Amino acid sequence: ALLLTPIYLVKVQLQVTPKGSLSGPISVIKSTINKLGFFGLYTGAVPIFIGTSIGYGCRFVAYDKATRVAEKSFGFGRIGSVIVGGGMAGMATWASHYPLDLVSSRMEASVAFGGRQLTMTEHIKEIHKQSGVIGFFRGIGPCLLRAFPVNAAIFLTYDLCKSNLT
Repeated sequence: ALLLTPIYLVKVQLQVTPKGSLSGPISVIKSTINKLGFFGLYTGAVPIFIGTSIGYGCRFVAYDKATRVAEKSFGFGRIGSVIVGGGMAGMATWASHYPLDLVSSRMEASVAFGGRQLTMTEHIKEIHKQSGVIGFFRGIGPCLLRAFPVNAAIFLTYDLCKSNLT
């Protein structure tokens, strides 16, 4: 979270601001520091930290369970079980921390628009008030569809590298 939060903040602000209002990453950093000071670069850090902790806990539990089921119940070999396990692990990671990722993105985007910065709790209440629980999962479908192949490839690459180096 220490390194990634400022990177996410820059990415989100560049995505939500009108073309031409920020010329690139350096202008986002300068603008944020001018508005909020150095620690403004860490807007959204709390939900990122909490969400990442939850997500990666779920990631490795899901990987372990999915690879075992793929092998024992479906007869997949090592490579097939790693692909299934990796894909399911990625989906579990995103499904478990998606709501906090949404809150973090809203906090990061709000820096670009000025005004009073809402706390994590205030953003959670606002999302729930506007859309209910479903509001925390808007857009999760494409995220999960992307998560499976990306994470299957990551876990397979790791496994193949590990087995070839040992």
